[in-house]
Amino acid sequence: MSMNNKCQGCGAILQTEDSSKVGFALSLDHEYCQACYRLLHYGESIKHFHPEDLPSLNKDSLIIMVSSVLHLDLLFTYPVYRYQADANYVYIINQIDLLPKSTNLDLLIANITLKAKQMNIPYIDIIMMSAKNTYDIENLRKYIKSFKHKDIYLLGVQNSGKTTLFNALTNQSKALAFKKAGLTQEALSIKMGDQTLWDMPGLYQEGYLHQMLPYEVYKNLIPDEEIYPKIYQLKTNQTLFIEGLSALTVKGNPTSVILYMHRMIRIHKTNETRIKDLLLNKENQFKIYASDYEEKSFRIPDGKYQITFADMGFVHVVGPNNIKLTHPKGMHISMTEALFQ
Repeated sequence: MSMNNKCQGCGAILQTEDSSKVGFALSLDHEYCQACYRLLHYGESIKHFHPEDLPSLNKDSLIIMVSSVLHLDLLFTYPVYRYQADANYVYIINQIDLLPKSTNLDLLIANITLKAKQMNIPYIDIIMMSAKNTYDIENLRKYIKSFKHKDIYLLGVQNSGKTTLFNALTNQSKALAFKKAGLTQEALSIKMGDQTLWDMPGLYQEGYLHQMLPYEVYKNLIPDEEIYPKIYQLKTNQTLFIEGLSALTVKGNPTSVILYMHRMIRIHKTNETRIKDLLLNKENQFKIYASDYEEKSFRIPDGKYQITFADMGFVHVVGPNNIKLTHPKGMHISMTEALFQ
């Protein structure tokens, strides 16, 4: 097996011996492994594995931590700076094009900066941008070149847009950038003048949609264009069903709930008493559903709070109030203070 031939899509070492293992290709002369080839040309998902260990990072490097606006609840939760203390860190809040145009970005960056200081996060800069915006990419390219570091790493949670950034910064498109968790298997690299830009495998996050749903389903639930918030007024014990995946019930005072999710996601308003019956007959009631569910309750303090539903999106709820969630077992659910209004 050649150790020099890498799949241009996911970075895996190409091999022709075992079709059940990562990097399998019909020939070592191919650009893509079979998994990436079928994803690229047919939209078919052959399982990619999920690297769980932090990759090796060189000392005296610049590490760019990339976070999607959909993953703001996880911002600063991966203490990579403890793993490689000799590196410098820049944080990029990617995919700001998903946020409504009315979003107060000044307030958002101010709250993120305050959070970083409260958590004692070491960083040089925090940058908000979109990997799809050519102006943002050109500015980022110039910014990276202003550093003397030879190695520049793009690191972050799966599906945060690292590979889209990598392709845009290097003016190429061979590395695959799909809404597919665990796609990048091994580090991809390319020279940018005297520097080397590295696209690293995504940091694994438990409880995201890829663990519960097939690729052809969950890819359509993750927003990829501007989100138009949907506002619902809920009375006590009223429930919002988000597809057949999550039910949000107001247990306190009547309140408004603002959803930030893909515009095609189906929302159904009902009463708490209907949850059990709907889930017992989920195959006939919903197009998208999970096998097992669990409940979780949140006490919302005074102020605006964000409840995040895996990588599907989030809702804003104003407290004080009490919220009950019914959701797929093991789904990543979190509550944080809302970082924007």
